[in-house]
Amino acid sequence: MDINYKIYITSNGFVGEYLKEYFKKNLTEEIDKADIVINTIGILKEEKYTYEQSHIKKLKELLPKLKNKKLIHFSALGSKKEHPSRYHQTKALGEEIIKKNLKNYAILKPSIILGENQKLYKDLEKFKNLPIIFVPKMKVAPVEIEKIAKIIEKIIKENLKGEFEICGKEIVSMKKIFKDGFKKFNKNPIIIEMPKWYFRLLLPILSRLKILSKDEYLMIEDNICKGKR
Repeated sequence: MDINYKIYITSNGFVGEYLKEYFKKNLTEEIDKADIVINTIGILKEEKYTYEQSHIKKLKELLPKLKNKKLIHFSALGSKKEHPSRYHQTKALGEEIIKKNLKNYAILKPSIILGENQKLYKDLEKFKNLPIIFVPKMKVAPVEIEKIAKIIEKIIKENLKGEFEICGKEIVSMKKIFKDGFKKFNKNPIIIEMPKWYFRLLLPILSRLKILSKDEYLMIEDNICKGKR
């Protein structure tokens, strides 16, 4: 990759690890030496940390270190302050904080990101021996992690700013995402799509088993870029 900037990446999750490998020639482990900071901190489910800690507190702690630097920040497609899920609320508040405090930023709002170490696949492995799987009836526009890296490279090279909704070319059901995921384990269970209310009925059990949290339930909806619906 032909860029001369030093890049600092804030976390080691699925996205962060891939980007560290992709930008390894430009990577710095010291934020003070960076020209560009890529903020990949975020959680889908509250376990060790809350949404507020991950999406707002960590971002506020990062802001003083961003003087004369460009921030490339991962938010989420569909995030808005009035959304019923705290995940989307806190992602939207993070975007608002960036817009109020920074001028040189790019906010990425992807649909579901797929790649070899996606946590979804690790979660599916727990259920690989079940004969029947129920999934939410919803559509997504999955984007490969490789495409995300190339978009970031383009943002850096062309000094692009603003918000960017990111979707793959194909709109698919969660049923297909699960079906493709189980193929990685050479499994082909019967996968049945169910409406959102079905998961609401089962939520007390699913949340106790740590399969589906209330917030994850509230996020059951189509996740597609504008103009692709």
